[in-house]
Amino acid sequence: MKNKGENKIEKDEVTQAIDELMEKEFDLTFKPENKNMPSESMPIIDENKEEYNGIEKSEEACDITVDEYETQADCYNIENSFQNNLASDEENENFEDKKASKNKMYLSYNMRLLINGLGIFVFALLSIVLFVFSISIKTRSSVLYRQSSNLDYKVYLKQNSYYKEPYLQKNMQYIASLIDNVDVNFNYNFNVNQNIDYKYTFYVQADIAVTSSEDKSKIIYSKTDKLTQPSTIIKENSNGFNISQNVNINYDKYNNLVKGFKSSYAINANSNLILSLFVEIEDEKGNKIKSLDKDTIKLTIPLTEQMIDISMNSNEINNSNNVNIYKDFNISNKITFLFAIISLITAVVFIIRLMLFLKKTSAKKTIYDVTLSKILREYDRVIVNSKKIIDLNQDVIDVKNFNELLDVRDNLEKPIIFSEVHKGQKSVFIVKTPNETYRYILKFVDLQNNQEKK
Repeated sequence: MKNKGENKIEKDEVTQAIDELMEKEFDLTFKPENKNMPSESMPIIDENKEEYNGIEKSEEACDITVDEYETQADCYNIENSFQNNLASDEENENFEDKKASKNKMYLSYNMRLLINGLGIFVFALLSIVLFVFSISIKTRSSVLYRQSSNLDYKVYLKQNSYYKEPYLQKNMQYIASLIDNVDVNFNYNFNVNQNIDYKYTFYVQADIAVTSSEDKSKIIYSKTDKLTQPSTIIKENSNGFNISQNVNINYDKYNNLVKGFKSSYAINANSNLILSLFVEIEDEKGNKIKSLDKDTIKLTIPLTEQMIDISMNSNEINNSNNVNIYKDFNISNKITFLFAIISLITAVVFIIRLMLFLKKTSAKKTIYDVTLSKILREYDRVIVNSKKIIDLNQDVIDVKNFNELLDVRDNLEKPIIFSEVHKGQKSVFIVKTPNETYRYILKFVDLQNNQEKK
């Protein structure tokens, strides 16, 4: 175990070694020309003094090793470099912010109002135009429709030695025993004076009618046979349609049926085969434009006769009429309707932006502004506005409220002189007499304090 004397000698040797190393380090690294480390920041070693720049020289100070000292110097250099880089980054950020602020466009108050107002007008007008072109609204209107028909037929004959042609044209008399079949063509045309939505249904029907020879209105026997099934066609935004329907009638089939009926009961009666084209037209609400039993195209063929004369009544439906048409709300162009909604939403956005801008920029009325406006409005007949502040060079009597000043005014029959000392902050109301002045001061601070107390 070492004694104290040996420890002291070792410490003196260590101290001397550290001093030499520090002097050497100071000469090599911390010369004045070294710009990275200022010379004054390095602790100055003076052998005649017992401290290094305020740090007392002691046994504990001597315990600092060379490695520790070098580490401290390195840390100092790193910290200096970090601070320099940080300062450089801050300068760059400040430069970028200033550059961005210069590039940012400034819009004046009137320009902002103009942009928002113009946006509302343009997009609102655009949405209205697009809505008009994309939808149809429920309306009730009177439309004029015209209908016409054309009925044609050919009577085909059985094999015979008298007629060379296979058929005979219409509007002739025909020998019943030579008729093979009757080819009938129904033609119907419907037109309206404007485009509407509607649907129509049509079919051809054959009716056998055996009636009294004395009174044709008295029916003895009847039978109905639908030659074609009902067809329904829907039309949108249309102004008319045309029907062309062809049917072929087996004359012997119907003629033999009625002949057998008459023979069975030995009756003498009139008999006909009636061919009819039924047409029904409805608007989009289901209202009848033309009903089935109205204006029917008919072709009448006599039965159980030797000579027949086929008659037509198609000329009866060549007419015109007015009818009420109902239209519902309908989106005719979905793409245009979508753009109309987008334009409307954009216009609403501009309206909201304008309202928020006006709310943000409009001056809010304080309790002082409200109180002053109320006084000036209610007592305008007794208040005189002064362009400049009245110079009070006599005795001034301050009253607590405006009502007391009104009492003074009523007693003295003098006008109340008003002047605003500080805009939005302080106003003065006075009633002057030759000897004294009565004054009421309205202050924003006093009103605000009273409001907070309440």
